[in-house]
Amino acid sequence: MTSRILGVVREQVLAALFGAGNAMDAYNVAYRIPNLVRDLFAEGAMSSAFVPTFTRHLTTQGTQSAWRLANYVMNGLIVITLLLVAAGMLFAEPLVDLFAGAYRSVPGKLELTVFLTRLMLPFLTFVALAAACMGMLNSLHRFFIPALSPAMYNVATISCALLLVPVAPSFGLEPITAVAFGTLLGGVAQLALQWPVLRREGFSYRPVLDWHDEGLRRVLVLMGPGTIGLAATQVNVFVNTVLATGQGTGAVSWLNYAFRLIRATPRSTKSRGYAPPWPTV
Repeated sequence: MTSRILGVVREQVLAALFGAGNAMDAYNVAYRIPNLVRDLFAEGAMSSAFVPTFTRHLTTQGTQSAWRLANYVMNGLIVITLLLVAAGMLFAEPLVDLFAGAYRSVPGKLELTVFLTRLMLPFLTFVALAAACMGMLNSLHRFFIPALSPAMYNVATISCALLLVPVAPSFGLEPITAVAFGTLLGGVAQLALQWPVLRREGFSYRPVLDWHDEGLRRVLVLMGPGTIGLAATQVNVFVNTVLATGQGTGAVSWLNYAFRLIRATPRSTKSRGYAPPWPTV
């Protein structure tokens, strides 16, 4: 509930500062790219595969085995997501062109979207690790802090929008850059909020990775069906993005604002088993 309320506040702040102009359109498309991968892997298929495997290790093999698996999974996520981030930064322009080729008709809009995409791509790594921490804490029957952690994304975005947007031009940056930085900081905050609780439960991070570990391989195998199942929704997201970017300035922002209001209602479409076509944090 806190995350939903803060999500509405976040959109109110962004609407007050940027309305539905080119900058807001560029931000929404740029954020859509790492968030799409996050929805597909980090918080969807990965969570559904990791939680039961971690719980099984915890109950049948003890905490040491479970923590070892947790280190393998977290380091595997770091390797995989950093590779995706590096590839995304390298191919940001053709990737954005695939999503929002219509932006080329507005001078500077495509270039701004590419810059914001590169700035926000590391968000994927932090939010993937935060999702793994959430899974571990839930398996340990710790629910409040993991449930609260997504709200940190909204807190960071709102804070950066209010504090940094006014001063961004003095550093030669577009004001919307402050919001993108807030998104990146929000991913860090989601992880940072859960990390001390996880350490108090006995987790100790180790930079170790064994791709041949049975538990890790099980997680990767279980991710397959989940990824395929979520792919249909992500194709829908991709199509909606392409269609919206071709409808003129503001269309992407209008759609995002409207979806936020729908998402904030008590009986959202998600609760009825329907995944909306424009998911956000």
